[in-house]
Amino acid sequence: MAGGRMITFENVSLQLGGKEILRNVSFHIEPEEMAVLTGISGSGKTTLLRLIAGILKPDSGNVRVQSTKIGFVFQDHRLLPWKTAVENIVLVLKAKGLSPEEARQKALSWLEMVGLTRYAGYYPAQLSGGMVQRVSIARAFAVEPDIVLMDEPFSSLDDRMTDSLLLMIQKVLAEYKATVLYVTHDVMEALRLADRLLNLENHELTETPVVNRQELLQTYCNARLEAITPNPP
Repeated sequence: MAGGRMITFENVSLQLGGKEILRNVSFHIEPEEMAVLTGISGSGKTTLLRLIAGILKPDSGNVRVQSTKIGFVFQDHRLLPWKTAVENIVLVLKAKGLSPEEARQKALSWLEMVGLTRYAGYYPAQLSGGMVQRVSIARAFAVEPDIVLMDEPFSSLDDRMTDSLLLMIQKVLAEYKATVLYVTHDVMEALRLADRLLNLENHELTETPVVNRQELLQTYCNARLEAITPNPP
């Protein structure tokens, strides 16, 4: 989508149940940018996604989103268990107005993109955790969203599977341009993916420029190594 910033928060504050969640949060995300949001559990990351989706409204401040064409990838896949992989994607495409045949062809092309062509007829229970998330990603991008919100999609997977899926995400984004906000608590994931790196802590948001990704990765790895290395007697 042409135009200005895709997502803009201006001095956004929010309380839920009398508990402060966000305080004067301001940031923006440009078209086709990959922004990564980090923060500990309970810091308000998912709440921020709900504000973008319009599920919640801020108590004060402004949230501006340039498109209503939003795709979602959740921690839990939310696939219908009685539908096959291809049928789960066809369902959302038919809801967007595609004919059954158009929807099926497009769904199959996206399963090919994520490496699951041979598993199109499998049900979610027959797929591994990584495969299920591949279907979820294909479903999210198949509707041609301008914005994709990804809420810790790989948090339940092992490191090897996560690495594979991160590479797949980068491949998908090379083919299909979208603005992405990716939520994670894993710093390594954040540094590998981010064009824009955001962090929520104590209800406030800070931004770290991703100028030299390799330098940031090295700094983080050195800090982790120092933390686990015993001090000399």
